[in-house]
Amino acid sequence: MKLYEFEGKKLFNKYGINTAKGWLLDDLPEETPFPLIVKTQVLTGGRGKLGGIQIVRNKEELITKSEKLSHMTIKDERVAGIYIEELVNFQQEYYLSIVIDRNKKSPVLIVSKEGGVNIEDVPKENILFIPINPLLGLQTYMIQKVQMFLNNREPFISQLIQNLWTMFTKEQAELIEINPLFIVDDGYVAGDAKVILDGSADRASDPILIKRDQNSYEAKCAELHTVGVELDGDVAIITSGAGLGMATFDMVSSNDLTVRTLVDLGGHAIHDEEIAKKLITQIKLLRPKAFLFNFYFQVASCLVLAKAIEEQLGNSDIPVVIRLKGQDEAEAEALLSKYENIHITDKIKTACTLTRNLVRGVTI
Repeated sequence: MKLYEFEGKKLFNKYGINTAKGWLLDDLPEETPFPLIVKTQVLTGGRGKLGGIQIVRNKEELITKSEKLSHMTIKDERVAGIYIEELVNFQQEYYLSIVIDRNKKSPVLIVSKEGGVNIEDVPKENILFIPINPLLGLQTYMIQKVQMFLNNREPFISQLIQNLWTMFTKEQAELIEINPLFIVDDGYVAGDAKVILDGSADRASDPILIKRDQNSYEAKCAELHTVGVELDGDVAIITSGAGLGMATFDMVSSNDLTVRTLVDLGGHAIHDEEIAKKLITQIKLLRPKAFLFNFYFQVASCLVLAKAIEEQLGNSDIPVVIRLKGQDEAEAEALLSKYENIHITDKIKTACTLTRNLVRGVTI
């Protein structure tokens, strides 16, 4: 569950992480002093480079720029709101985040001596990675290591990292990122807030403050109790699990293919043929050049999804590659094998090669 900057900063305030004073456009006080910074609220990155953040120096600029920004589309995502903050006079910019590292199977504290819009270009020697054992948690020596790395032993650095870790654990986050982290005369200010929370976790309060687009592809997938992410590539990947999905994504990418959508079937679509059919219908609206199903059902029957695939994609113009394992796999394979556009294999490597050839029009 991704949060907009405004929502993330509300959580920051809850955990004692400093932010500039800010308001959604409709809540802006009449007597707010200028200059101000106007920010589009989107769930994608790179808005600063694409003109989604503007400085305004008077009320006329505020009105005209807010109106223009509210109608922007950034990386195919419509702006959900306008957030306005006081301008920060800073001395230095850092980068600070805690993220779940799937390879290390642990959270990782990441610190950079440089922050801002060009964080991708920062040399590796200016970035510090500290894995955090989830059973032991954040340790004092880790904070000291950060302070030595930044050559900044101010107490606020220690308190900030502790507060960030408390928020990360209590809110069951997957990512909390502050970029830039402004260093100011009397401490710091979080210049931005990128927050991703575990969408399935129970929380005492709902962090969602900005209405989501209920007609979006992601929202339609959520209505079907699945998780879908829309991208701008060619292949629709549908898998039975987030881990399997990411592994499949990596293998597809290593075959020089791009991904149109990545879908985790969740626990409903694998048992309900009608939900599975509705899901495939939503994916078809994205017009992918190929479907790649990779599913392994230990309890559910492969026939449920196979029947949905048969009805929605059998004999269609869209090539379909399926790697399936589990209950009733022989029956499911027999059901789908009669369709010329559907190709079945028991190896994911072969499935990725097949998909690549089909997308490129190579004769199989």
